Formats: sequence, C-alpha cells, structure tokens
Amino acid sequence: MVDSTEVLHIYRRLLRAITYLPDSYARINVHNDVVERFRKHRPRSSPKHITKNRVEKARTTAGCLERAGHGNLDDLKKVLMQTHGRAGGRRRELIKDLLRPDESVLPKDDSAVKELIESPKAQEVLNRNPNPKVTAFIESQRRNHPRDSIKSKIRQLEIPKKTIWGHAPAQKLQDSKWRKWWAQTLDKLLPPVPQHEWDRLQDLALGKIPLDEFPRRRYRPVEEKDKKEDMAYRYLQLKLRSEAAQIEGATFDPQRGLEVQTKTREEVLNENHAIPPTRARRRLYALIWSLTPTISQDEVTKKWTVTWGSGKSLIASGTLTQPSAGDMELFEGLPSLPELQPVDREKSARERRERQAARQARWLKETMTTNV
Repeated sequence: MVDSTEVLHIYRRLLRAITYLPDSYARINVHNDVVERFRKHRPRSSPKHITKNRVEKARTTAGCLERAGHGNLDDLKKVLMQTHGRAGGRRRELIKDLLRPDESVLPKDDSAVKELIESPKAQEVLNRNPNPKVTAFIESQRRNHPRDSIKSKIRQLEIPKKTIWGHAPAQKLQDSKWRKWWAQTLDKLLPPVPQHEWDRLQDLALGKIPLDEFPRRRYRPVEEKDKKEDMAYRYLQLKLRSEAAQIEGATFDPQRGLEVQTKTREEVLNENHAIPPTRARRRLYALIWSLTPTISQDEVTKKWTVTWGSGKSLIASGTLTQPSAGDMELFEGLPSLPELQPVDREKSARERRERQAARQARWLKETMTTNV
C-alpha cells in the first residue's frame, strides 16, 4: 500500500519543479493540471495497483519537470507540447471544444428534440456528418499537414460505390468504414488553440518578444537552533557581519553564515546543468508553432478560416527584411555596393548548353585521336 507521506512528498516535489520551468504560460497550465489531478484522485477508494501506477507516473512526471527546469531540451519539449495541446490531456480538451456542435445545429425547443429522437435519418446525419467547423478544420489539416508532426497525414474517407460482386455496399460496411476513418482522424488531429495563445507562440518563434529566463534557484530551508544565549555564537555573528560589510559582493545570512557571490546567475545555473542557448529555445518554439493552428469565422460569409504556423523566421521563409539602425552602423564609411542586375535566364541557359556542347566535342576529338 502506498503511504500518504510518500504521496505528499511527490506532490510537493511536483509543485516545486513547476516553479522552475522557463515559461510562464507552462507554469500556470501545468500547476493547474497537477492540482486538479491530485484533487480528483484524493478519495482512497481506488484499487492498490491503480494507486501504485499513479504514484509511479507522478514520480516520472516530476523527474521530467525537474530536467526541463534545468534546461534539458527534450523534456522541455514534452512539457511545452502538452502545455499547448499538441499532446496529453489538453489536446483532448481542445478536441472536445472543436467537436462541440454549434448552437444552430442544436434543437431549439422540446418538439425539435422529440423529432430528433424519433427520426433515424436526423440522428444519422448528426453522427455521420460533422459540423462545418470540424469539416473545414479536417480539410485544412489534410492540405497543410505539418512536416514535423509524428502523426501521418489525414486520409480522405473512401467508401466503394460497388463491391466486387457489382452490388452497392451494405449500410453496415459503410458505417464500419466511417467509424474506422473517424477514429484514425481523431487520433491525428492537431486541435486549434485560442488566437492569443497562437500569437504568443508566433512572437516567441520569430523573436518579437523576449524569452522567459530560468528562475533563480531557492535555498532549501535550514533548521534553526536556539543559540541566542551562546556567547561564542553571538560573537561569530557580529564578526562575520563586520567582515561582510568590508567585502564587496558579500552578504551575511544568520542561517548560512558569510556568503560571497563571485559568479553571475548564469554561471551558478551552469555549474551542474547546461542552459540551452536562446536560438535553440526559439527553434523549439518554432517547432511547436508549426504544429499549432488557430481557427476563426468570418462574420459576413460565416466561413471558417484555419491559420497554421510556419515555424520559420522571416529570412528562412524567403521574406526580405529591412536592416535595422544597428546593422547599418557596421557598414559606415564603406563604399556603396553596386546594384544587382537582373539575370537573363534564357541567355544563361544558352551559354550553358554551348559550354556543354564544346566539352562533348572536345571529348570526342580526344577519343578519336587516342583510337588512331
């Protein structure tokens, strides 16, 4: 049986690891998820093996969060993927929001509900044909399948018009094919996120806003001892306080004594763990942005528009950017570069063919001379 003290220890370990994540949005979402899960499974009515499995999973999650807080990119990727709904429980919640029917499809009154229950055709249409929002999103993901997705591309539903015997397929066969296709589609869906979350990922990937810094590590609490009456202890405290005032960068902590900080915050963090560079973290956000869409509806045409992240910077995507004032300072005093002339592609191709024909003629001449 799992001890309650061990569960409390893992719970505190999870909460402590969350505070060191280098992303404010991830800290809030992961904290709410952990608290909700522990409150949900608080009753002790679950079987022993289920409780043991939950404790093992919580211990594994705590290790992943701690490594992510120390700068491990693989674990940080797992945390951010679950935070932004590309995997895990939030992805299922976003899919539920996507599949929620519109108010126009729902019955308006009791008579409409009764008609829907009694009409098998209405129930079939409601089950077999998703709402226009879901249909537009599935088609958009099928056309714009992200290349970095671990899931395969969504396929179109293929129901044969005739069987091998020349008859129309039975309704049971059509239903089974549709259920199989729908299950595969739900497994491959990358649900859309709210517009503000998508904009934040875009700004982080393109460098428009700065990345969150790694939080400073806190000291573990030290047990205080009652030594106020110890004259030697009080003398040492006064001595260290006077020395700390004379040393630059030194502080005195009654619990830890004299502390001299000679390293920067980055050097302290890098003593045992390597902090990933900024470019690597931006590439990680660009990867998640390329897997994340957002959806909006036109108020006039009522059509749904799905926007996907490109995952590339403006330069990598082929867009020319204007140099900043700081960039132009590097070229002060240098003569201006000549303007580039447009390339005549037909002339270049003609010259390339002429050079190739000349090489072939020279090779034939050398071959004939050798044979003679």
